[in-house]
Amino acid sequence: MVETIRALFKKYKRFIVFAIIGCINTGVDFLVFKATGALTSLAVEYCQAAGYTAGIICSFILNQTITFRDSEKGKTAFKVVRFLVVNAVTLGVSMYGIKLLVGSGINENIAKIMIIGLTMILNYIGYKLFVFRVKET
Repeated sequence: MVETIRALFKKYKRFIVFAIIGCINTGVDFLVFKATGALTSLAVEYCQAAGYTAGIICSFILNQTITFRDSEKGKTAFKVVRFLVVNAVTLGVSMYGIKLLVGSGINENIAKIMIIGLTMILNYIGYKLFVFRVKET
């Protein structure tokens, strides 16, 4: 049993680290999302944009230095551009998604959690294949 757990951890280590960092980014995102809502009269999708932006700044720094540190070396400017492209797409999906969910009567906090799950999957795939271009060994 322990060997099975070790093998699974080794196989999915990068995703596990990504998920842990994602929790940190999510905390930053959620705090800014709620603070923006409490301190302004912006619509929920704009509060989402503010939180998401704060989260992606944290995400790039941590994922570049921890999760995908073995990705292609150098070319940081190109990584930033690719990172912004992936996150622009994901931001659009998240803004539209949260507006749709809240508009259909789902509590904004529940909608936010649902959107976090979706964006986590989209970002992991985009980061691994497009931004950091990791080749599994």
